[in-house]
Amino acid sequence: MALALLAVAGAPALADRVVTKANETFTGTIVEDTPEKIVLRTLSGTMTIPRDSVKSVEKASEEAKPAAAPPQVVAVPVDPAKAAQAFQSAKAAIVAGEWAKAAGLLEGLLALDERSLSADDRLGATGALVTCYLQIKDAQGAAKSLSRRAALVPDANDKRRLLAAAEVLRTAGTVEFDGKALTRYDEVVEAAMTWKARDCLKSAIDLAAKAKNLNEAAQLERGAAGALKKLSEADVFVPGFSAAHRKEPLTAIVNNILTAARQTVEYCDKERPELTRTAYSSVSSKAAAKAWNDRATPYLGRRQAAEEALKNLPTFTSKFEIADVYKANEDAIKDLLAKLDDFQYYPPGTVTAYSGWYGYSPYRSTERVKIQLRRF
Repeated sequence: MALALLAVAGAPALADRVVTKANETFTGTIVEDTPEKIVLRTLSGTMTIPRDSVKSVEKASEEAKPAAAPPQVVAVPVDPAKAAQAFQSAKAAIVAGEWAKAAGLLEGLLALDERSLSADDRLGATGALVTCYLQIKDAQGAAKSLSRRAALVPDANDKRRLLAAAEVLRTAGTVEFDGKALTRYDEVVEAAMTWKARDCLKSAIDLAAKAKNLNEAAQLERGAAGALKKLSEADVFVPGFSAAHRKEPLTAIVNNILTAARQTVEYCDKERPELTRTAYSSVSSKAAAKAWNDRATPYLGRRQAAEEALKNLPTFTSKFEIADVYKANEDAIKDLLAKLDDFQYYPPGTVTAYSGWYGYSPYRSTERVKIQLRRF
């Protein structure tokens, strides 16, 4: 059985590819395909992708053959005294399209010490080597060469860009991006920069969507500032990207508040009936009051926090210059505020209690009575 499992695990498998509208590609086996969703079994588990977020689907053909492994590159030992000659041979191999041969010569040249290969020649060799690995479709070899080139450049941003390109190739494990095979050094860097910028945007939106304690104005602004700072990292890869996409993480902050408010409304709608039902009996003893308070405390706290967060939105959206986002959600915000305001009170006619000479007595008010913690 162990041998059989190893054989299955090691065998190349046909794969379906799903590309989303966010240009994320997922590879695996489609186990369910409906007008509403695609269920894809991948090596990391089964995932469900909504149909309206799918850009394209590419199903593996039964006749398809696994891609051939890239040619193996073997470093050619180079005599330091003949480095210039080896360089010319590598260039000739590139012109002839003999990519694996050229890569072997370049690897041999890069193994030489600084006295035998100048810094400029080393830079040129790493760039040419990236192209060689791309041509033979060896993503990991190209990634390694990009990392080596990054170690040679003096500028910090150049290092970040090259290391980002290497990361993209290592992560993707392929030289294809958006259905296009990358074949040159400049192509992979350009494609990787776009990928990294989008990744920064995704991280910024995720930060905004997960920000906490947004009922506090200062925390709300810190959450937005943190998301924008993350987005600004994209400018190293695509200058001006953060300005063009600034609105998206800020909108995610607003949506975060709206989602939390809706969840709070649902929570209060389920909790208030129980608080209402036990309003009178909660004053019968200290133990009953404490138990009632334990239930009412999170109810009152969540309701108030959601209300405060919504009330922060006009100032927040104005300060961060996204007033149109507030305008687009204004009706929903007003509706949520009205519901949250109502959840401060018991429903009309609830039997509560008032304190008299002989203890507590039932009291049914025709007016709205606020839900308050018991004092004992």
